[in-house]
Amino acid sequence: MQTIDFQTDPTLYRHWRIERDGDIVHLIMDVDPAGGLSGDYELKLNSYDLAVDIELNDAVQRLRFEHPNVRVVVIKSGKDNVFCAGANIRMLGKATHGHKVNFCKFTNETRLAIEDASENSRQIYMCAVKGSCAGGGYELALATDHIMLVDDRRSTVSLPETPLLGVLPGTGGLTRVTDKRKVRRDRADFFCSTEEGLRGAKAVEWRLVDETVSPSKWDDAVKARAQELAKRSDRPVTATGIKLTPLTRNIADGRVSYSHVEVEIERDRSVATVTVRAPSQPAPASVEAAHAR
Repeated sequence: MQTIDFQTDPTLYRHWRIERDGDIVHLIMDVDPAGGLSGDYELKLNSYDLAVDIELNDAVQRLRFEHPNVRVVVIKSGKDNVFCAGANIRMLGKATHGHKVNFCKFTNETRLAIEDASENSRQIYMCAVKGSCAGGGYELALATDHIMLVDDRRSTVSLPETPLLGVLPGTGGLTRVTDKRKVRRDRADFFCSTEEGLRGAKAVEWRLVDETVSPSKWDDAVKARAQELAKRSDRPVTATGIKLTPLTRNIADGRVSYSHVEVEIERDRSVATVTVRAPSQPAPASVEAAHAR
């Protein structure tokens, strides 16, 4: 059984880049086709597997807690003509049922973390879609507060899982289209039953995206929208972040041990026992005091 390590940091990323411009960060998806968890498939067209989402989850948490003066995060693609093709089909085809279930859970929890950062920490996320944005790629865009789509007659948003694969958009697609973006139910039904998706003015009319921009104005429009959203945020520009340092961890004999948490795994019974121990020292009086330790 393969051990999956969820511990990473930006120096180890193979699929994401973080580029900062003042209080705005560009979180760029540029998936390494050979960087999946397994060598049995290639992550073509910015498709993703768990390795890609482990990095995304790490980036979301670091931006939120290490960089409190970042007010807007712009998610965009580092590849031409494609934003994200969604979860890698070959990976899903080779995965066990258990892996697929937990992969989808982790993926959706990462999207929930994006929404929580926007709602409760006012670190606003927007998505700049250039190229095909399909399936899980569009589900990623749906997690953000504002979706921009280039109007180049090629770039589309779609949830093609049902017509192409016979499955439902399972990591928040259906829920976020209807409950978050308030797309009419009849339109949502049609949208999820067509593989080609929608583009241009119709995507805006149907509330699938918030605005479209011509290619000639794209870069300026994305920058202007990010600046406008930054003005809405009340993130403290002088706050000190909390460094997310690597966790001390030991894995041996069915046991995973951290400084304050221990997990004992009984695989034959499918049982995991989690024991939490409080720190021996008193809690710090402030964030500054914690940094001084």
